[in-house]
Amino acid sequence: MNCKAPNAQNMPRKTNDPIGVRNFIKAPEGYMILSLDFSQIELRVGAFYCRDEVMMETYRRGGDIHAATTSVIFGVSYEEAQDKHRRDYKEQRTIAKNVNFGTFYGLFPRGLQNTLRFKAGVEKSISECEQIINNLKSGYKGLTAWQNETKSMARKKMYSETWLGRRRYLPDIGSKNWGRKSFAERCALNTPIQGTAADILKLAIVRILNGLSERTWLRPILQIHDELTFIVPEDKVNEAVEFIKICMEEQPFPEFDLPLVAEAAVGRNFGEMEEMEE
Repeated sequence: MNCKAPNAQNMPRKTNDPIGVRNFIKAPEGYMILSLDFSQIELRVGAFYCRDEVMMETYRRGGDIHAATTSVIFGVSYEEAQDKHRRDYKEQRTIAKNVNFGTFYGLFPRGLQNTLRFKAGVEKSISECEQIINNLKSGYKGLTAWQNETKSMARKKMYSETWLGRRRYLPDIGSKNWGRKSFAERCALNTPIQGTAADILKLAIVRILNGLSERTWLRPILQIHDELTFIVPEDKVNEAVEFIKICMEEQPFPEFDLPLVAEAAVGRNFGEMEEMEE
């Protein structure tokens, strides 16, 4: 499920593809392109690691983690955070989304300010970013404890690892150079989450591949991060979705106690994929 010449794993995002490169990948006549990707897998894995009750309960009840974070950092109720007609809804949710994707890797005020400015088009002062981070840590109490414990353990072992044991060695974790040490600490936090998420996807791929002998019509063509793409006959789309979702949403290892969710999209070409309803 890898490819080169061209490297289709570095495809432009659907929302940033002015040339239409994604449209070059087309299904043959009578077939569809089917894509399934994990919904917020890194956030779910992060919640699993830090054991924060607010995060875990949000996922267990099928809630909205971005609304939960909006509630935490802006002091509004969960219901208010979901109210699309509220005056500050759009800006606060945009900030919450960008905060979420950096939550587990160690946010600094300056970095958050730059992320919000360049990725979200939102201007916030350093003091405002400091307050957002402080509110985040206060609201997600398990987060800071996990970060400190993980960095401390990495300093002792000189490596960080995924839940299934893949290691990333960190020779600079005890460096006197702040830049090198800081980068190593971020890697110590990043590896368990992104690495475990990658392991979970690999386990799903193995289950899918084991089922291909009974589904010779199902053709895997590409993996992009947490997304798997297939060529499927038009009349087999629903059957394929059912099978792939079972493979992706299965509990990856006994300790993992949060639900995984795989979302499907289908289209004639890779640039015009439409989400499928449950």
